[in-house]
Amino acid sequence: MRFAGSLARQLSHPRGQSGRLLGSAMDLVNRRPLRLALERLAIEPGEDVLDAGCGTGAALAQMRRSRPGSLTGVDRSEIMVAMARRSLGTAATLIPGDLAALPFDDCCMDAALALNVLYFDDADHGFVRELHRVLRPGGRMVAYVTHRQAMDGWAFARAGLHRLYDAPALRDALVAGGFAETDVEVHDVAVTRSIRGLFGLARRAG
Repeated sequence: MRFAGSLARQLSHPRGQSGRLLGSAMDLVNRRPLRLALERLAIEPGEDVLDAGCGTGAALAQMRRSRPGSLTGVDRSEIMVAMARRSLGTAATLIPGDLAALPFDDCCMDAALALNVLYFDDADHGFVRELHRVLRPGGRMVAYVTHRQAMDGWAFARAGLHRLYDAPALRDALVAGGFAETDVEVHDVAVTRSIRGLFGLARRAG
């Protein structure tokens, strides 16, 4: 159980060499969820795009192919931001920071990705509220989480640091964060033979 707690803490906030190794491992684990999430986000050329919880910058590197107007990544882990900067150089603006207090003006982004970060949101859904705030009217976000049906069996997810989701819980979180019920969709998708994932698609009204 001690290892499970340590892993949960690193997943929440990667630090040191262990954090670097975990970031690289997560890039492999996230490969299919990322591809499916970006298909749903459907970035258009010229759009301003935010990766909330950008990790090593793997998603931002793929987003570049869509020729966005700007790419911005935020992560609470300075280790992850440093890894992303080494990978992306000046192709993206990379900022260490709190996803519940984004350092951006209102209505400044066209699209946002939140891949495997909502586990660490607070009871007031601060991450979602901030993503809603920074999206322009008509802007959209895609959030991905692994279904709690799988995570209930993983010791690290029972260490008290992860918020677990089924489809109704993810929908409720997006609505509580400011999105209208009619502007939220949740898709339950098999990401491996044994693991299901949830993709939440939300659009800011306007």
